[in-house]
Formats: sequence, structure tokens, C-alpha cells
Amino acid sequence: MNKLNTLAVTVMAALIAAPAAFADDNAPTFDFHGYMRAGVGHFNHGGRQIRWNSDTVGRLGNEEDTYGELALGSRVFKKGDTEFSVNSRIAIKSAGDNDYEATDRNFGTDNGFANDSDEDAEFALRELNVMAKGIIPGKKDATLWAGKRFYERHDVHIWDLYYWDISGSGAGLENLALGPGNLSIAWTRRQHNGGDYETTGSFDGVDTYTDAAGKKHSIADKNINYFDVRYAGSYWNGGWLEFGATVEAPERANLGDGSYYKYDNGTSTLLTAEATFSGSWGFNKTTLQWGNGGWMSGSAWYDDWEDTDGAFMIRLINQGEAAIGTDRFHLMHAVRYEYKSYDNTSTDNSKLLAAAIRPSFQITQYSRIMGEIGAYWSKTSPVSGDDSSSQGQKYTLAYAVAPSASLWARPEIRFYVSYLHASGDNRIDDYDSNKTNSLHNYGESWKSGTNIGIQAEAWW
Repeated sequence: MNKLNTLAVTVMAALIAAPAAFADDNAPTFDFHGYMRAGVGHFNHGGRQIRWNSDTVGRLGNEEDTYGELALGSRVFKKGDTEFSVNSRIAIKSAGDNDYEATDRNFGTDNGFANDSDEDAEFALRELNVMAKGIIPGKKDATLWAGKRFYERHDVHIWDLYYWDISGSGAGLENLALGPGNLSIAWTRRQHNGGDYETTGSFDGVDTYTDAAGKKHSIADKNINYFDVRYAGSYWNGGWLEFGATVEAPERANLGDGSYYKYDNGTSTLLTAEATFSGSWGFNKTTLQWGNGGWMSGSAWYDDWEDTDGAFMIRLINQGEAAIGTDRFHLMHAVRYEYKSYDNTSTDNSKLLAAAIRPSFQITQYSRIMGEIGAYWSKTSPVSGDDSSSQGQKYTLAYAVAPSASLWARPEIRFYVSYLHASGDNRIDDYDSNKTNSLHNYGESWKSGTNIGIQAEAWW
């Protein structure tokens, strides 16, 4: 090595070592987190694989999209227990159909489907916030935050179902020690609009609906405020209890025609109680929820597509993951029951029962065989007339490689085959996957179908 190269190596080593040698509490950190899933699949009826009711029959071997989240953050200040951090997150979503997937490429036009308007890829801002931790004397874990963020999201992984999620723009104070537990309060906001989009006449560019007398009214965009209070704590070894109340409060804009929206479902409330048991064996969580009005959608999207003014919902979820008998055999499960009483002129009530299990057996240190069996049954009872029901099942067999035997171990590369089956009058159709850029004929459906594919999934 010549003298010049030796000097360059010495300088580089000094620059790398300097931050560690002179680091103090105020030295900024660099945090990189994220999530991704991507792969390739085929549906036996032709074209790429489809997704069908993954939030009831299970997601393994039943996801067709490319999706990723890239999160960058930094702790920019630290002194004792006090920390200030800045966080950001960008989401990327595409159908995974092309090498070059851009946001300015119209899938429908470029592929000959004139009725489709989805862009080839989508980018979205998911988080941009500041957090200040430990600023309250004696409350080192209390965190004041403001901006846009994922806020204490609760989900069922096997379904990719977020049943308690008010993420959005807002502010709050979380993990404030109070008595035996921690108190968290938050205010977030989302904008929502719905109805039929009008393109002509005096309502040009306005969402509208037509009443029984044939008069057209505007449906103004609504800002939905979410006011959330939670109290959580550990009251026994391996136990965790959490209680919360979330209020949806819509703000309406008057466009001047004397009518704001089609349905007035008003302020709505969601009550949630959770009990979690965990240990070296795994965990088990039970969730009970009651909601009314706008919470009839089952998520944090305010339901004003139907009359739910006097409606209420009850949801019971049990989920868990555990090693059974040996560290080589793991089992993940989820069971969900929902009852919705609508109390309107068309629908009396609806019921949903869904269950899924995912067993896994470790073959070698880095490989395993997995299965997933999922099924659901739903029934809707109208005010008059006959009930309608829907049933479906999914059976998946997969071979996967991952860093450990845990079903949560990622990254994971999986090879799978999934058989989908619709029972009774139910049918499998590509439209259910919310992809209007389908490569199958619009409206085509089947009683059964098979996906085969390879997928990578990771979080870090």
C-alpha cells in the first residue's frame, strides 16, 4: 500500500471513530425502519394471483400487491431522560406488474383497459412528526407528540386487520404514568367524502345524492375528528390490560344548498377493552369492542354510506401465537365474531364469524413448513325479505426460510400454494380484491381457484 492510500485509510478511520470517541447525550442518531412485501404469483384461471377476503380467510398466500414502508428518523436531542426526535415514513404501493412503475403512468390507458384509472404505483406520506419524551418532571416515559403518525395501532396479523387505528394528523400525550398504569390521550383528524360524483350543471365537481323526490343535494367533505383516551398497564406477571374510548366527531361544510350529506350519523363512540397474557411460550390477547354510528364500518373510516344513526356494533376477537410442545412447532390463530344492528329501513342486522390458524414446523435452523386454514360465515338479515349469507374458505401450504423458528421472524421468503373456495351462493371474483386494474374479465367469478407464488416479507 503506498503512502497516499495509507494516509486516506488513516483519515477515514479517524472520521468514523470520532463520533464514538466524542459522543455525548446530544449526538443525533439515525434510525431506519420499514416494512415490505413483494413477490410473484399466478391464478389458475389465468393472469396474476388474486386476493380474496384476506381479512377473514387469512393473508398467507393471499396477497397480490407490492407494498412497502420506509421510515427515517433521528433523535436530535438527549439530556438525561429528556429526548426530542423527528420521524417520517413513506409508503409505496403497486400491483407489481412492471419493472418501471411510476406514478404518472395510467394503467388503464397504457394497457388497453379504458375503464380503469389506477396509476402504476402510488407513494403516500404516512408519518411526519416530532416527539418530546421525558419533559414532564418525574414522568420519564411520558411523550408529547404532534404531526402525522401511526398512533398505537392494534391489529390481527394473520388477517392484516387493524381493528383499532386512528392514525393521521394530530397531537397527543402518551404513556403518562398515572396510578398503576399509563394514560394516553390523542386528537387526530381525517377528511372524508362520499356519494356520487357530479360532473355537470350547478353541482359540477361536487359529491351529490338524489333524494326520494328526485331532488339533488350536495354531500360536503367532512373533517372527522378522533378524540381518543386510553389507560393501560401490567397488573400481573405477563399480563396487560388496556381500556379505551374513541369518539368520532364529524365537522360538516355547508355548500349553500341547505343539505350537508345523505346520512346524518352524528358523533359516534367506540369502547375497547383488551386483556393480554404473555410469556416465553408466546401470547394470547382477547379484545372486546362496542361502537355505534360511524363505527359501523368496523374501522376508523367514518361510515356514512348507509343510515347508521341508531346502529351499534359488538366485536369479539381472540388471537395468539405459541410454541406447542417443542420450540420447533408454533401455532398462530385468530377468531373473530361481529354483530351489527342497523335499525334502519333496509337492514335489520348482520353477523360475521371468522377463524384462521397458521401452524409451522421448523425443518432446519432456517427453513420451515407452514400451513394456513381460514374460513368465514356471514349473514345479513333485511327488514323484509329473505336473509342473505356468504361463506368462504382458504387452504394454504407453504415452505419458507427465515432467521428463526418464531412465526414473527423476518425477513421471510415463502413458496406457497393456496386453494380458495366459495360456499353456497358465494362466488370468488377478482373485483373483491379492490383492484380495478384486473387482468381478468370484469365481472368474471368462480366457485374455487388456486394461487401459486413466491413472496418476500420483512420488517426491520
